[in-house]
Amino acid sequence: MPAAVSTAEEPLLLGLDVGSSRIKGVLLDRAGEARGFATAKTPFCPSPDGVDMTVDAFRGALAEVLAGLGPDRRLVAGVGVAGMAESGAPFDGRQQPMGPIIAWHDPRGGEAVERLHRQFGDGLATRIGQRLRTVSSVAKLGWVLAHADRAPSRWLGVPELCLFELSGQQATEHSLAARTGCYDVAARAYMPEVAEVLGLSVDVFAPVHAAGEAMGRVSAAGAAWSSLPQGVPVTIAGHDHLAGAEGIAAREDDLVNSVGTAETVLRRHREVPDIERSLSLRLAVTVRPGGAGWVVLSSAARAGLILDAVARVLGRAPRDLDELAERAGEAAAEVDVAALRASVDAGTEPELPPGSPGEIWNGLLHALAARTAAAADRVTSLLGPSHRTVVFGGGSASDPWLRAKATLLQLPVLRSAAGEAVARGAAITAGTAAGWWPGQHGAPVAALEPVR
Repeated sequence: MPAAVSTAEEPLLLGLDVGSSRIKGVLLDRAGEARGFATAKTPFCPSPDGVDMTVDAFRGALAEVLAGLGPDRRLVAGVGVAGMAESGAPFDGRQQPMGPIIAWHDPRGGEAVERLHRQFGDGLATRIGQRLRTVSSVAKLGWVLAHADRAPSRWLGVPELCLFELSGQQATEHSLAARTGCYDVAARAYMPEVAEVLGLSVDVFAPVHAAGEAMGRVSAAGAAWSSLPQGVPVTIAGHDHLAGAEGIAAREDDLVNSVGTAETVLRRHREVPDIERSLSLRLAVTVRPGGAGWVVLSSAARAGLILDAVARVLGRAPRDLDELAERAGEAAAEVDVAALRASVDAGTEPELPPGSPGEIWNGLLHALAARTAAAADRVTSLLGPSHRTVVFGGGSASDPWLRAKATLLQLPVLRSAAGEAVARGAAITAGTAAGWWPGQHGAPVAALEPVR
């Protein structure tokens, strides 16, 4: 998509959203209006070990996004980066990569997970706020240790890697540290004893700073490859779902539904939730960007991947299928989301039920909405009822899908009027680092529109 060009020489904020499928960049002005947008494919690909991308390929994709923003890059006064958690790469003491960036959903690291379970039992989950799985950064680090001739000195997730490539500095923030599997979410501190079981120092993880702090400034080297102005502040805005929630006009008691490659329902909370009960409800507890509060996360489905796969089989674009679903009315095919997910994970073509494309798509939207409702029920069981649901992400453009959610949730559903909520949230956080406003509360917010 071509970048929009500013009509005035006003300073701008750059927000980057590094997602599983695409990297996106948004330019915002002081009023919160979008002045530019560019995107590029995230270069993950299958490898002999799993799914990963080289650091060089990642930098190339990031450079492509920045180039797509055009000459307005020279007006940037601050950079904010949000992105997927857990995906990262090991670095040695000379700050050189020791291997590729491993995708968050890559299954390697099972042996490390088993070792930590044997050492700490279920007590580890109550400290890190989630069941330890191969998704966690410590699992991937355990795999790296088993296949490298030396221990890495640093693990950098993709948002931290953006900071490093632009400024030469290494730092992270609370919501990303909380997804490493080595961070006590209640105490908001790394756990040296967890890293030591794997033969690592806890210093392998970057120091934690609050989102909105200037964690570095664009260096001469960073300016040379990015064409961003040297010296402008760079901050990490946090885990993508959470950064998106900060970038829209959601209230603290709202259910927030992030719909991208993966779909999540979350709710923010000022106090540490009951973590044992959260785990029993299959919820995760993390730290809010900035460190002032917590967030409860409930996984719904990898909706974006499933929708894309079904649309390919039906041979139509999702927008066209939405129209067909509207015409289908109440007619909806019975769709097995679990079977579709298994096909996507196996890389095989999903088998669809009988029916017209509109009926199949309608059935899929309702089946996914049921997953959303179940995820929301788990959150409200822990934190009490909400009065509305706010949706952002690519899936928020689908009217029939949002109407199905409203019916099943029995709550008003609103969506952000501004696109690219995660990149927008990152840009808003950059405004804090640049001194434009004292924090998120002083920044312009995008309006919410009800789904009828």
